[in-house]
Amino acid sequence: MYECKQCHIKIKGNIKCCPLCQSELHGTPEQNVFPVIHMQPPLSQKMFRMGLFITLVALAVCVGINLSRPQDGWWVLFVLAGSACFWFSVSIAMKKWHNIPKNILWQFVILSILAVFWDIKTGYRGWSLNYVLPFLCIGAIISTTLLAYILKLHTSEYILYLMLDAISALIPLILLLKHKLNVLYPSAICVSVSMIVFGVLFLFRRDLFFSEIQRRTHL
Repeated sequence: MYECKQCHIKIKGNIKCCPLCQSELHGTPEQNVFPVIHMQPPLSQKMFRMGLFITLVALAVCVGINLSRPQDGWWVLFVLAGSACFWFSVSIAMKKWHNIPKNILWQFVILSILAVFWDIKTGYRGWSLNYVLPFLCIGAIISTTLLAYILKLHTSEYILYLMLDAISALIPLILLLKHKLNVLYPSAICVSVSMIVFGVLFLFRRDLFFSEIQRRTHL
């Protein structure tokens, strides 16, 4: 049996350090009294790896087809970049799965940045700002509200992220005022939805609305 000279305790098993002071133990080891638990990877990790493998196979097929027909242009580069963006977004979603409202906000930011990046790299036709950004903002607001209702989340668990989703509508508003958009309706709808959200929070969740602002800004 092991013994700690500093804590004057005896310990069963074959651990190397004292669980109290972390000093070296003296004595002879015994059979471990605690069972060895072999942790199985969660189902989400298995599905993630399987999805990566399927994507890798599909990419390999696309590379082979493109190499055999180079006269069609190197379209496989778009496939590779699109797959990388998709799995980057999925990996972030898996890391933030424990906080769904926060996850939705992260996805909104990531997808907006990727959309603008793709728009610029493909000649910039404005679709990222005209359509993707406002619809992502509306989708983030609606999905946060619906999931909070379905999962019966407390208001304090999602109100901050709902506020940030609504504040994101300032970007389409600024673009509208600066006349930087070719299509006005999606951004106009986005701003209207954001105003409704702030109105509901102010009228029906006023105390929690201001307390959350004070808590986050340390006022």
